[in-house]
Amino acid sequence: MSQDTADTTNTAPQPEPWEWWTLLSVSLLGLLLITYAIAFLRLGTISLYAHGLGIPAMGVLTVPLMFMGLLRTIFRPPAIRRSRTIAFVALIIVGFLGNTPLFPAPTSTADWKSTHSYRLPMDGEWVTLAGGSDMDTNYHSTTAAYRWGYDFGKVQDGKKFKLDGGRAEDYFAFGQPVLAPVEGKIKAVETGLSDNVPGQYESAALGNFIMIEVEPDEYLFLAHLKSDSVTVRLGEVVKKGQVIAAVGNSGRTLEPHLHVHLQNTAEFPFSESLPLRFSNYSANGKHVDLGMPLGSLIWDAPEGERVAQEPVQ
Repeated sequence: MSQDTADTTNTAPQPEPWEWWTLLSVSLLGLLLITYAIAFLRLGTISLYAHGLGIPAMGVLTVPLMFMGLLRTIFRPPAIRRSRTIAFVALIIVGFLGNTPLFPAPTSTADWKSTHSYRLPMDGEWVTLAGGSDMDTNYHSTTAAYRWGYDFGKVQDGKKFKLDGGRAEDYFAFGQPVLAPVEGKIKAVETGLSDNVPGQYESAALGNFIMIEVEPDEYLFLAHLKSDSVTVRLGEVVKKGQVIAAVGNSGRTLEPHLHVHLQNTAEFPFSESLPLRFSNYSANGKHVDLGMPLGSLIWDAPEGERVAQEPVQ
């Protein structure tokens, strides 16, 4: 072999090494896409965990990987490598898709319909703060357990509270009676949590709540209830329209309102929400036989439908 040939062989470009963090970053993007596919297949529990746990967990993993990538890029030159560029792009995509809700939660229950008739859980006119199928009327829609959940508040003269709203008692919704929307058996109750100061909240998501078993695969939740206001006991059978509690400000809520949603198991939050439709009510003054009140993403000046239960004819 000549000297020229040997020199050419020794100086031939070597394949660029892929560092462990770059391989892991690209693999994470592939895993995220597979997890999204599983969620969109609407396979029930599997898709529920894929959407509710898998996707957010991968979004969180981008933080340490990005940090590690930046350190190695700074201290292990050359900084510009194709593998590192691909890895950073992959991490940006995973971070965005893993932490940004882009669509309502895909569930296997979208076509489900109840055989029971539900009334609104309150009397008088209320404003729908959140409700409906779409993200622009219902912020709950990106979470599987809340997919078709509602928030209801009370407004007078365009305001939700009197004075400066610094106390829960200032809100017109606070202390208002909560009615059972349907007949069923009390399956779970929480009543001893204190009400929050408006603008602050506790870690318990539902706060004081009542769970009504309507059917073995149909469970109704009424949440953020006033402390010690629950008037029913575990195992009691309640009638539609019966007063069961009062609106409060307990749990993960910044101001007094009533939350209500329906789901297919008694487990919270790892259940699939069921489409909840109310019967014989008015929405913005128009009669609705059966429907879903629409909310609004404008919380301070709510533009959701104003609803009221109509009397039984």
